[in-house]
Amino acid sequence: MGRKSILKNRKNKNKKVEQWTQAILPKLKNKDLGDLTMDNLATLMNKSKSTIYQYFTTKEEVFDYITQVRINRLYTYKDEITKEILQLDYHYETLATILTEGAKDISAFYLKQLQKHFPSAWQIIEDFLYELLEDLKQFYLFGIESKLLKPVSVELLIKLDEFFILRLITDDKFFNQSKETLESTIKDYMFLKFEGLMK
Repeated sequence: MGRKSILKNRKNKNKKVEQWTQAILPKLKNKDLGDLTMDNLATLMNKSKSTIYQYFTTKEEVFDYITQVRINRLYTYKDEITKEILQLDYHYETLATILTEGAKDISAFYLKQLQKHFPSAWQIIEDFLYELLEDLKQFYLFGIESKLLKPVSVELLIKLDEFFILRLITDDKFFNQSKETLESTIKDYMFLKFEGLMK
């Protein structure tokens, strides 16, 4: 679990590569990822295919890298929530920030496609989310013991988080019907949950 390095016999990836691979995300919100070729990815990144092949050998490697870069950024926020939990000074806005940063320029449809077509990239996300769920469990336990939170079932709270974090974020039908964005739904969920839990 945790940060993984993705290294192949290619040029070392630098900040510029990070920027142009992350910049593709808004263009992928409604794309069927399974249909994309390396030619398509090169066009979407405004790069030649030969440039792409200097850094990546396969589509899987491209999506693993894009995902890992985003998740590495989120570890900064995750470290913050862990510190807050230990100090019993948690604010739900911190967790909302973690998840909305993760969802920036991403749709539920994109995540569902990633899960279906690029399981190694999805595994990077899932590993991070399970670590986050474990942090939340510790927070609930500490918060209830210290009487900062209402005495409710920690197992139920974690089940709700697990459903929301691991299931709802890939439910593109829900988002199509509700017209909500992934970012706004995360903010609403965090607000409802934590405002209701606080004493």
